[in-house]
Amino acid sequence: MPLVAIGIDRTNSPINDFGRYFVSEEDMLDRLKIFSSADGVEEAVLVCTCARTEVFAEITKFHGGIEEMWHNLSRTLQIEREELASVATVYYERGAVSHLLRVASGLESELIGETEILGQVRRAFLRSHEAGYSGPGLYGLFRKALEVGKRARSETGIARGITSSAHAAAGLFSEACGLEGDGTVMVVGVGEIGSKLAEALSQGGYKVYLTSRTFDKAESLANRINAKAVHIHDFKTYIPELDGIFLATSSKRYLLNGDDTRLFDPSRIPKTFIIDMGVPRNVDPVLGSFDGITLYDLDGVNAFVKTAIEYRQQEAELVEEIIEAETTKFVDLKNSGSAAATLASLYAFAEEIRLQELARFSGRLEGLTESQKKA
Repeated sequence: MPLVAIGIDRTNSPINDFGRYFVSEEDMLDRLKIFSSADGVEEAVLVCTCARTEVFAEITKFHGGIEEMWHNLSRTLQIEREELASVATVYYERGAVSHLLRVASGLESELIGETEILGQVRRAFLRSHEAGYSGPGLYGLFRKALEVGKRARSETGIARGITSSAHAAAGLFSEACGLEGDGTVMVVGVGEIGSKLAEALSQGGYKVYLTSRTFDKAESLANRINAKAVHIHDFKTYIPELDGIFLATSSKRYLLNGDDTRLFDPSRIPKTFIIDMGVPRNVDPVLGSFDGITLYDLDGVNAFVKTAIEYRQQEAELVEEIIEAETTKFVDLKNSGSAAATLASLYAFAEEIRLQELARFSGRLEGLTESQKKA
């Protein structure tokens, strides 16, 4: 069956606009259900990060299937078809394979070689599979992408130095404020990026406060990294003592807005640093014009890692060679139509599911012999 991908990334959409195409974690399955209802879509996986929203699909018919994908992606994102066409890129067959391998390898990331994307790609497939929207067809593709992503980082220097946007943000703060670990910070949001931010800041010697919409999650992380959890509705009361505030949530409204400038001291030296990692933005840009605040967004963080990117661009040539070779191998296998290739893919898929189920029910298997477990 034909393989197609449609993607939107921040390079084609300024950060202020990209939030309109972003799908939050809690909305992901509902949006995937809408997209997968398209006539002719056999399997689908939705990959959504702070920098990209993309759907990969196997379709039963080509031309009509593509049009259905556009229609349902418009419904999924609640964006007009014409607007989507102006910011999205379509990838067909080999192009779709190569693109996913590039994404997993970090070549399409603003911080080339960053490691967060590999976990995001893995979770995107598992989410779709567990909900019944993907199967053996996309399993082979995503398994290949994860394998290549790991090779890219182990066989080249693509991930040398700063390895994630979270670590880049922590490094930017340390360099800009000059406190060298002798300061107090607040991290708002304890998802993947927020958790890594908190860990990096704690390891850097900073006193770290954590807050999240779910207090238990903030408290659990705080206990692990020697930080303090506070309730989300109380976090603004801590602003006067904070040297830095990091926000990394998918909130659809500003968590800090123009009315909050009264909480900041305009004569403070150094100024309070706010680093907004949220998509959509968590901080009203107007705060950046206030005398007591220095505000960075994702673009500011990415500018900080420019020197790291220059080195990694040299290593990217080696990754490109890996991707080209592995794309050819995957496409040739897919196009061969051989029974052996099909059976091998199905067997690997079935074995993966078997191991997942075995792990899920492992507690119930205690006391059984090895032969009984195999049965």
